Amino acid sequence: MIASSVFRARTRFNTAVSLQFSRMTSLLLLIVLTIVSSSVVFAQNENGPVENNRPNNNITTNDLATNDPNQTDATTVEREISEVALNLDQVTWFTDVVATATVEVPESVVEPDEMPISDDVSLIDISISAKTRSGDAHKAVIRFLPRRTGLSVFPSLEFVSETHSYRTPATQFIVGAPKSSEEMRFELSPASTTVYAGDPLRMDVTWSSREATNRFRSLRCFPAFFNNDDIEVVIPRCTAEEDRQMGMPFGGRRLIVERVPPEDQPTQFGTVHFSMFVRFHKPGLIEIPAVRLEVALQNGNGGAFAPYAAYYNNGLFEPLSSLTSYERVFAESPPMSIDVKPLPGENRSERFSNLFTPCEIEVSISDQELEVGQVVEVDLRVHSNAPHGMLDLKPLTLQRSLRGRFHVSPEFGRTWYPDGTGFRARVRPLTTNVTAFPSLQIPVFDSERGTYRDIQTASVPLTVNPHEGSRFFDVRRLVTEPTLTDQPDGIWHNARPTQMTDFMNRFSGILAEYLYVWLIAGVVLYAIARPWVIERRRRAINPLYRLQALAYKQLRNAPEGTTEKWLAFRNFLATGFSMPEGAWTSGDAQRRLRDLDLADDDIELIEKAHEAADQSDFSKQKPTSTVPNLNHLADRLFAKFRTLSALLLLIGALTPSIGFGSEWNEAESFFEEALKSTPGLPETNALYSQAALKFESAATSEHRPGASWFNAGNAWFQSGELGRAIACYRQAQIYSPFDQQVRENLRAARALTVDVLEEPRSLSLSALPLRWICAAIVPLGFGLIALLLIHERYRNLATKISCIVATTTVLAAIALAVNAHMHSGGEGVVIVGEIYGRKGPSYTYNTAFNESLHDGLEFRVLSRRDDWLEIELADGRRCWIPADETRLIINRRF
Repeated sequence: MIASSVFRARTRFNTAVSLQFSRMTSLLLLIVLTIVSSSVVFAQNENGPVENNRPNNNITTNDLATNDPNQTDATTVEREISEVALNLDQVTWFTDVVATATVEVPESVVEPDEMPISDDVSLIDISISAKTRSGDAHKAVIRFLPRRTGLSVFPSLEFVSETHSYRTPATQFIVGAPKSSEEMRFELSPASTTVYAGDPLRMDVTWSSREATNRFRSLRCFPAFFNNDDIEVVIPRCTAEEDRQMGMPFGGRRLIVERVPPEDQPTQFGTVHFSMFVRFHKPGLIEIPAVRLEVALQNGNGGAFAPYAAYYNNGLFEPLSSLTSYERVFAESPPMSIDVKPLPGENRSERFSNLFTPCEIEVSISDQELEVGQVVEVDLRVHSNAPHGMLDLKPLTLQRSLRGRFHVSPEFGRTWYPDGTGFRARVRPLTTNVTAFPSLQIPVFDSERGTYRDIQTASVPLTVNPHEGSRFFDVRRLVTEPTLTDQPDGIWHNARPTQMTDFMNRFSGILAEYLYVWLIAGVVLYAIARPWVIERRRRAINPLYRLQALAYKQLRNAPEGTTEKWLAFRNFLATGFSMPEGAWTSGDAQRRLRDLDLADDDIELIEKAHEAADQSDFSKQKPTSTVPNLNHLADRLFAKFRTLSALLLLIGALTPSIGFGSEWNEAESFFEEALKSTPGLPETNALYSQAALKFESAATSEHRPGASWFNAGNAWFQSGELGRAIACYRQAQIYSPFDQQVRENLRAARALTVDVLEEPRSLSLSALPLRWICAAIVPLGFGLIALLLIHERYRNLATKISCIVATTTVLAAIALAVNAHMHSGGEGVVIVGEIYGRKGPSYTYNTAFNESLHDGLEFRVLSRRDDWLEIELADGRRCWIPADETRLIINRRF
């Protein structure tokens, strides 16, 4: 109060001095004008009339009464100079606040032609308007901005009418500046000075003052980092009691915060406390300068702080220009440095959505008993220390556990909670096999350990009933347009030279010119190479025969009549009867050789050689044994062994192997264990995956392949791997092309895929099962031979036509087999969640489509370059995809 009184006294003193000074100045100006006027009149009397000149309003106020140059007498009109007061509307001035002043005159005037130049004041504009309806009295409003602090002078202004010149005196005023207040405190307190990029950092904001609340006006606080594009700031919603809530401007935003006044002095402002969360998008050392909070304190008793009930209608939102007498005070928070560390790229998943620990996720479903295809809402409640605006989840379409089981809407509905955010998604169960909403894997980043980990939600039991008799829902009914649209940007891959290069042209010319020579050479080469090829083939597929052939070769290389020859012969006999080396005895010779239907002379020769060798090895005299010539005998034995090994191979081919039984039994065990486990858990899906792998291993062992591929497809289907399931069902069709269950399961799996293309799938001759084509060639061939023999016997028209038809049929079957074999592996399925098709065999090429290709999309292979496949979709469009993210359909003969 004392300071305000002193300030008002000083203002009145300055105003009195200013008025006295202006009066003295006006008196001096009047004397000067009188002298100048007298001089002009004297000059007119001495030198004749004066030319018409426009008077200078700044010096004189004379106007000539006539414009006639021949007139010798001129009438002079002088403006009367009057002093008017300059009224300053404010009592307090600052260099950043526009101030106003007013001048009242009794008649209509015009504003000065030129604005005075001053180092103290910048004049913005002057507006003149009638003060009353009669229009006599006028009022001039001058808007100006002080240019410097301290004592300043507002320059004199002159307003001119037809008869008067109104001048304002030069006026002094004092311009103030904001000052630091010891009664006010402002702090920004970060929870940590080290944080990972993307991790919301909590900053507590505290503002306190002991001043009276009704004095506070015009709050100004603009943290510099609020305008940084690489820094995101979210201020959570205030949850305090309503009587403690207060609106305030902060950083260009309107906030509702909690204000707690002292209990013993409720009229004081007290303390404001709220939290804000800052997320840094780029790593590095971030320097945050001091943040200033400035407020205007109204002089005197002030007025009502919040005259209305609205949060944003209190004194803190009043502009400075609306105040008259006030002072400005501020408080600053100390500067700080924040070390922002980059997130590690290792083990980072595409499903990571910037969730950080601590974090908990709850899953609930509105209706747990529903029908196939019925829409149900799934609520995911995320509990986190981060605010609502900084919590997000990736679409549930990226969850592998939902694929093949649910059709998921990619959008979320969001709900605010004090401790986090609620996300609501809509899903449809696709099959009655669904018994639970599966566990979700939500990746989060553990800031304490610096690693990623998954939060596993609990599965929710469901009961899915058929809808109008249908046990599955066709997703393609929801999409009426193709899900893939072409990407116009980028160029396609470079073309490689075709096979018709210059070298190939010359080579093909040589082959065509000497066709008959090459055909004859081919037949001769075939006749020569066939026995060797048959021998090599037999050794490759029959391990027993391979050992026999090796032993026979060692026997033939050993010199005749030597002990080495006899030992090699014994080893040859042992391998011939599937016995270990050195295990052959004379007793085996008497028992086994007779079963081999060998000639008696040969058996006797072998027995004598055994006796001689045994006497040499075990008798005391050690007589020298005589080894007979064994090469011819070995040739006859080898011929017998060939027949015996072929019979053993045939028996083994018709009898399931022990290894196959083991793979099949393990697969069945895994599948049964998965059926008994809790549906929807990752552990259950892992059991289904292990069962599928075991069934695939059993299928590749060439025993019961149709059932093995079918069961593998079922296991992959249960684990949510639609692409692998479709591939296994198509492999099963090669061995069981007429199986209705295989077709039904394949149709159900295809109905759950995401991608919808324009053209339907068409039947291709190359997709016919090679195994069944080859099986059909055999009876057709025997039938052709029978018809040829009948034709040789009867030689009539009917037998001739029959032979022609049979020959054509056999040749057509052979052509189909060759075509199917050449196109084996020419079709495939995408087996990953999603992948972008490219315009060339590299990730550097642009994407071929705006959307990604999804799990279960089938295609045809056009070409291959390194680890990339050029594929054609069902509607004819093409793109390149990595080969290791697909599975090809192999049309097997075995």
